[in-house]
Amino acid sequence: MTTPFSRVKGAARKLADMAEGTATIGAAWQRALRDRAISPTRYLAPLVKRATGLGDPPVNSTPKRVVYERGGMKLIRFEPAVRRFRTPILFVYSLINRYYILDFLPGRSLIEFMTQQGFDVYAIDWGTPGAVEQDMTWDDLLGGFVEAAKRWVFKLSGADDLTMYGYCMGGTMALAAAALHPNGVRNFVAQATPVDFKHGGIFTTWTDPEFFDVDSMVDAYGNVPIDLMESGFSMMAPVQRISKWFEVFRRLDDRDFVTNFLAMEHWAADNVPFPGEVYRQYIRDCYQENNFFEGRMIVGGRRVDLRQIHGPLLVLVADNDTIAPPPSSEALLGAVGSTDKTLLRFPVGHIGLSTSSKGPKVIWPKIAGWLAEHSEPLSPG
Repeated sequence: MTTPFSRVKGAARKLADMAEGTATIGAAWQRALRDRAISPTRYLAPLVKRATGLGDPPVNSTPKRVVYERGGMKLIRFEPAVRRFRTPILFVYSLINRYYILDFLPGRSLIEFMTQQGFDVYAIDWGTPGAVEQDMTWDDLLGGFVEAAKRWVFKLSGADDLTMYGYCMGGTMALAAAALHPNGVRNFVAQATPVDFKHGGIFTTWTDPEFFDVDSMVDAYGNVPIDLMESGFSMMAPVQRISKWFEVFRRLDDRDFVTNFLAMEHWAADNVPFPGEVYRQYIRDCYQENNFFEGRMIVGGRRVDLRQIHGPLLVLVADNDTIAPPPSSEALLGAVGSTDKTLLRFPVGHIGLSTSSKGPKVIWPKIAGWLAEHSEPLSPG
């Protein structure tokens, strides 16, 4: 039987624990402020792990193997247990963050889901750019790296064509690659991909040439440093950068929520520098002059003409996207030469297309259904 005195002792212990925890969190905040950290993740995440007993989140855990390397780039293969389609999928992700947002957590991984549907899946990991990569051009990137990746996908899968699946800035690059080198591109999926950059949202405002001198930045730094890239994303939601931690400390007993939160923070903090010359042309030809959408972008002496894309097209739009606003992505439908065009919109944000709990229940089955209809089935036996 619990006595009043024992209840008082228990309440006092809880108050003491709360005070100790608050002091510990406050000290971590102070260290982050003192170090002028853009993100408090590396200061606060250890406290969350200690309080919950959770280890590092199991991101990027779908079975895989590296099948090709070129410089810092790796081509990664995710083989299905039972392959149902001859047509493979090649994911092309952005140069800004790591590709594994597509292989987020077990049960919430787009790549895992597609392998479970019987697709032979490949993804490009761009690696970490160094001194060599700072002089890399769009032609090196598309005509060199992406074309080499395609050749290896064909060699390993035994297929003659593939579905090119671009996400975010990776979608912009993949569209340029498909327009310049359409050979072997059977289908194209553009997920949260900025296309018409006059609708580029806050990034179009920030990169206005009146205020942003991209030449001076690249000339000064070479590759664009991680801190500069991360600070830009932090400025999109400066209050949330702090307030979201209050929510996670409030919900420490919800292990699924905490695991998802830590996984997202791990990925968001795992940035890489942006190759300098590619960044220079990206900002100028996309955000500042809209040459990519309007057909004036030159890569390797050739004009990027999106009308050269003729295969089936699937455009995936997030209603709450602030990085690739819906009007920017939807403009692709009228820019390509394809006649088979499908638009799917979902009530999530930019990252939610790949990480939301709606993914395996609502979003990905529709994507997989479209892919199944537009892929060559593998004959039994």
